[in-house]
Amino acid sequence: MDIDLKEQILILETQLMYARKDDFEKILAEEYVEFGSSGMKYDKTMQLSSLVNEAGLLKIPYTISDFTIKQLAPNIIHSTYCTTTMANGKKSLRSSIWQLHETAWKMYFHQGTPTI
Repeated sequence: MDIDLKEQILILETQLMYARKDDFEKILAEEYVEFGSSGMKYDKTMQLSSLVNEAGLLKIPYTISDFTIKQLAPNIIHSTYCTTTMANGKKSLRSSIWQLHETAWKMYFHQGTPTI
């Protein structure tokens, strides 16, 4: 049974939270850009070089809530959600643009904005 598109994008967003280099290489588009909740701007190369634990995290450090997607075109998805850091309860609003590239969804843009 095929999973629906919302579930498929949620799985990909969650997969990136493990900070595994292989996932980043596979899921992030070559043209990827991120405006981080830190205020920094990143591209794919910067993200890949910032990964300190190649094995990835054993546990996702965030919880996700209010996950939604909007299909902007047949092959373009905008996802939005909120993350809460398990360690300190810090919340950030998240927004990603996904494009279907051949048979796989690739993240082209991501933004994290801390909540007040």
